Amino acid sequence: MEEPAAYGKLGLANLLEMREECLREFQFVDAYRSIKQRENEASLAVLPDLLMELDSLDEETRLLTLIEGVLAANIFDWGSRACVDLYHKGTIIEIYRMSRNKMQRPWRVDDFDVFKERMLGTGDKKKPPHKRALLFVDNSGADIVLGMLPLARELLRRGTEVVLVANSLPALNDVTAMELPDIVAEAAKHCDTLRRAAEAGGLLVDAMINSSHSSKGQSSSVPLMVVENGCGSPCIDLRQVSSELAAAAKDADLIILEGMGRALHTNLNARFKCDALKLAMVKNQRLAEKLIKGNIYDCICKYEPS
Repeated sequence: MEEPAAYGKLGLANLLEMREECLREFQFVDAYRSIKQRENEASLAVLPDLLMELDSLDEETRLLTLIEGVLAANIFDWGSRACVDLYHKGTIIEIYRMSRNKMQRPWRVDDFDVFKERMLGTGDKKKPPHKRALLFVDNSGADIVLGMLPLARELLRRGTEVVLVANSLPALNDVTAMELPDIVAEAAKHCDTLRRAAEAGGLLVDAMINSSHSSKGQSSSVPLMVVENGCGSPCIDLRQVSSELAAAAKDADLIILEGMGRALHTNLNARFKCDALKLAMVKNQRLAEKLIKGNIYDCICKYEPS
């Protein structure tokens, strides 16, 4: 506080990281663990119904519903005061449904139509599916289970390899790379696409769901993989990532950054050599005014072709 510039320019990313380091120093290694487990279980219970709903939609409506689902589920953030207040008023599923019902386009930043054109373009404009997508995931619970996993499933169905990129160490209620294989294994019980992809990506080795399935069509699926990013903060500095992530990024032609920490506080203006989609719900009034001249709970769907 005496010398704010002692370590160079001080931003929110530094403060968030410092907070986690202080907690770890005093043995609070994963302060939100029980909350994360509870929210994962509640979300997994309603996932089969969501997948059935998605499968009943035509391709165009489904893609919009998936992006809406990611934005709506991004409301589950224990790093936001406004969101924590919401949790005292309703269950995880009630809040998710309310959030989804309020999704009105156009969003504050809305490049969905350009993204849709790249994904579903018709005739001469139809491009082959992406080869590999890196999905930088954010919170546990509805955010990963009802938001990002269904989007990953859609990409897998289109023949795109999917790499779920998650934190190496716990921070707030963010999902970690260690926790993801169990979540994927549970979700895979309700979905053949996820099961085959998880097997192909080596995620179900420890949690083989049903060995009789394992030989069937294993090689025909594109893989679903999990990679740790080398971070223990809600934000991410892409100059400092794990070698594992750097290697996985070599073949990527689509990056999806999700959540305030990774798509707003950091990387909002970062330009990539491949297609990039930045998805977030803004859960802080001051930030909404400053960054997008909008209001709390406004959404960002920013698509930047390579």
